[in-house]
Amino acid sequence: MYRILFFLLFYSQWAIGQDHHIAAMADVKPGLIRLRWAPSSIIGWEMGIKYGYNIDRFIIGENNADHNKPTLVTPQPIKPYPLSQMDTIDERVAIVAEVIYGDHPTPEQDGFGAFYEAQNRNEWRMSMALLSCDLSPLAAKSAGLYFEDSDIKAGNRYIYRISLAQQPKNMLIDTAVVVAVPTLLARPRELTIICTDSIAALAWRKDAYSAYIVERATDGKNFQKISYLPVVSPHFKDTLPENDHKYSYKVKGITAFGEYGPYSETVYGMGMPTVDDRPQLDTIIIQNNQRIQIRWLLPGNLPDQLSKIIITRANNSKGPFIAIATLKGIAYSYTDLKPGATNYYRIKGITKQGKAIYSFPYFAQLIDTIPPATPTGVKGVVDSAGIVFLQWNGNTEADLLGYRVFRANSLKEEFVEVAGKVINTPSFTDTITLHTLSSSIYYTVIAVDKNYNTSPYSLSIQLKRPDTIAPSPALFTKVFSTDTAIILEWNNSSSEDAVQYALYRINTKDSLRQQLAIWDTAYLKTSLKDAALQQGNTYFYQIAVYDDSGNNAIETSGDVWFETGIRPAVKTWSASKQNKAIKLHWQYNAENVKQYRIYRAKNNDLFTLYTTQDGTKTEFIDNMLFLGNVYKYKITAVLRGDIKSAMSKVVEVIY
Repeated sequence: MYRILFFLLFYSQWAIGQDHHIAAMADVKPGLIRLRWAPSSIIGWEMGIKYGYNIDRFIIGENNADHNKPTLVTPQPIKPYPLSQMDTIDERVAIVAEVIYGDHPTPEQDGFGAFYEAQNRNEWRMSMALLSCDLSPLAAKSAGLYFEDSDIKAGNRYIYRISLAQQPKNMLIDTAVVVAVPTLLARPRELTIICTDSIAALAWRKDAYSAYIVERATDGKNFQKISYLPVVSPHFKDTLPENDHKYSYKVKGITAFGEYGPYSETVYGMGMPTVDDRPQLDTIIIQNNQRIQIRWLLPGNLPDQLSKIIITRANNSKGPFIAIATLKGIAYSYTDLKPGATNYYRIKGITKQGKAIYSFPYFAQLIDTIPPATPTGVKGVVDSAGIVFLQWNGNTEADLLGYRVFRANSLKEEFVEVAGKVINTPSFTDTITLHTLSSSIYYTVIAVDKNYNTSPYSLSIQLKRPDTIAPSPALFTKVFSTDTAIILEWNNSSSEDAVQYALYRINTKDSLRQQLAIWDTAYLKTSLKDAALQQGNTYFYQIAVYDDSGNNAIETSGDVWFETGIRPAVKTWSASKQNKAIKLHWQYNAENVKQYRIYRAKNNDLFTLYTTQDGTKTEFIDNMLFLGNVYKYKITAVLRGDIKSAMSKVVEVIY
């Protein structure tokens, strides 16, 4: 049993004996990166035992400017444990100890045959140790093939270089370089079962696991391990306790770090009593990666018993199997000219009595190097809560596995996968933050087939984030009063998404808001002269800035008092002769008039203040007159605060 397991491992996990290099892999956990490695040749194995291994680490991250400089994370080379430390651990460590420190018998004869025998013996011993290391992290650690790095930071990516501490003379053992990337363990795929008399034959697709555990349940619920040692090959035969009973099986993998992956799907089978001979598919020949030739045997008396042979094919082991050819008489081969990407063939023999006899399915696959088509029609929307709804046209490839979605905040940065897994529908829902100055978000999609061929990236789409951030406000730089107006100067908003501006004037007396101007970014204003003002009033101004999402910001100026100290002259102003007097009449609409001052001049004399009347008066009778004179009059209003109107026009009366 051991020899079978080690023979399978010899040509699988670490590719022993192929060339002189070190193979390595990494396992990423939160706050921890574990490394496993193994030499590919007996020379590398012996040099690693003698001198140990050095590990250099490279860091790739935003906060690590000197990421090209390696850091030695092993102050001392990693070597196997001393023998005294291995004796008290477990049986797998004991196997490692026996291989490294045990006696190596000397061949009984000399020559090339003895050398070849010793070489084979050493390779088998190394295979035995590496299998133990694959099944036990303790064994790997004791063999000096395991390392844990806990000095890591979130957001950084790590690359490790593993090399021999000392190279052998006249030979180079290639170093191993491994990128630490988080991965999810997958369940074993395509688990199938075929039952015969007291035998259940299980098979599944080989993947990255080192070994497998096969479990069986007699009641469909309580599964028990049925193999003492882990199974290295992707198939297993179980001896059924009895026929005519339904048994359940499932498989889980073991990684090179001793971790168990998720269970496969459960398959069911029932033993069948021995039947007559059946066709046996035994050879598959791929011709130019375009045609598949299948060959089979007809053991026993089948050549005399069969009347025809039907070739059936399915795209999975469970069927349905569809007939693709019918061969009259006896034949032993058939060439499928139009195979699919994945093919399961089964020979259906029809006896002369009409009984159908089936072979077991046989898997054949063309090497699929053709990627799926690029996804098209990608579109999406972002709602007010930051939820992104994406959808695109579904691909039509028969071997399509699904899609991967990538996101970026800018076309200048690298797109990052956001789904975390392959999604099987042409739609995706994402959540993004709205509290950012990046106004847009970008998405692109690729398609993946079942052989993990990937399509080119779709055309990226730009989605606008709902804008909840107000634009930066405008800034008043000057607000001052002149004799005739208030002058305003300002700087417009610095926000790129500002699209419109509005300027308002507010009178503190009544707080009424009046729009003075409106403009957009095509015709920017930076100043305004406001002359439609009432003297003696206090004003302030506001500039409202609106972005293309309707958000706004308002900038308010300080208060400005508009006052020149001069009011318009009294225009409704007259004088008329009446009996032995002159009647003066006026009308003035200004508010808060305190008094009126009337000036008089006789003939060509200068005007002098003649009388002061209360602000409520509208007329005055002048009876201090002398015949034969010309009397001239002017009037001015005095308002609160001793503000005067301009002097009126001159009115005169000949008396």
